[in-house]
Amino acid sequence: MIRVGFTLIGRGHWSGGETYLRNMLGVIASQLAGQVSATLFLTPEQAGTIGTSLDSLLQGPAIVDPAVEGAGLGLRAVKALITGSDSDFAQLVERHRIDVMFETAQWFGNRFPVPVLSWIPDFQHRRLPHLFGQMGWWRRDLGFRVQTSGRRVLMLSSGDALSDCEHFYPASRGKTTTVRFAIDLDPATPHARGAEMHRTYDLPERFIYLPNQFWSHKNHAHVVRAMGVISARGGISDALPVIMTGRVEDPRDPGLFARFMAEVEGQGLGRHVRHLGLVPLADVFALNAAADALINPSLFEGWSTTVEEAKALGTPMLLSDIPLHREQAPEARFFDPSNADDLARVLLDHAAGPGRSVPDLAALDDAQQRRQSAHATALHAALRKALSRP
Repeated sequence: MIRVGFTLIGRGHWSGGETYLRNMLGVIASQLAGQVSATLFLTPEQAGTIGTSLDSLLQGPAIVDPAVEGAGLGLRAVKALITGSDSDFAQLVERHRIDVMFETAQWFGNRFPVPVLSWIPDFQHRRLPHLFGQMGWWRRDLGFRVQTSGRRVLMLSSGDALSDCEHFYPASRGKTTTVRFAIDLDPATPHARGAEMHRTYDLPERFIYLPNQFWSHKNHAHVVRAMGVISARGGISDALPVIMTGRVEDPRDPGLFARFMAEVEGQGLGRHVRHLGLVPLADVFALNAAADALINPSLFEGWSTTVEEAKALGTPMLLSDIPLHREQAPEARFFDPSNADDLARVLLDHAAGPGRSVPDLAALDDAQQRRQSAHATALHAALRKALSRP
């Protein structure tokens, strides 16, 4: 039995990180039961926020301790760099007999007393440097330089990310492994709630769903530009409305959402581009199932959770033509994320089609089980690789 320790990914400020952690804990609890167990370390504040919502996926109740606050971050990361270990957190981890510690955007040190599996979601700052301030870019890059040169196994979520890692940080070669995550999602329940979603959110019969958090790289504005092209040509009544959900805060660009909504209103697209706010996760799944298609206009991804959800639910996908999307969903329909005319054409072509057919739920479930099994196998191999390093 491998006992793996986790902290809260994103520390409560990143929806995708929270979903990723929940999915991974679910895979451990179901697919790797008896081989791997998970222990979650929380700060008192985090425990007050998430309560016991993850406890059913853990070996036991989450460990709540003040030593978790700032573990591997800021001055404690500097201390770990100088001394070799975040000693306060190390004592806590050892006390709970953890075999492998999962690290993300943290640095526990090169002489941390237990092996470390370090997840790097993507290398966005290298591919989209204009989205980062100079200080933020260097802070992120130096962090990756430290991680990739350290004594830990590096877990990447895609072949695209692994290629970037070994290209930009040659010291990582020989330490990397790819774990393409899958989600645990029974398609039957979300599909049964389609009519409820239409009533709850006053939705048209057919719509396109965009559930991404408002970060600059998610490229929401591209959808408005494309809908504006359609409107200017007099064809807006032929396009399906785009319904969005998700958090609206981008710490790097606090005014992003306000500018986006101003553009929607300025072009008179209020009925055609709607934002429902932050909705419950169960409704995110049900909206995905009810949608005519999922759209993801992102400029860059490490591995898209929303795409995995669409795959699990059999939702047709309209995706930006980036290498990751080609790897993750080769069956999707692709568009140029920098060409509004191209997306306008794709949106109108899709709207002119017959609409979504009733999916084969059993076939969807079988395919999802295969993806989960592959995820579990790769994760188990990554953990064993971490244990085998001196």
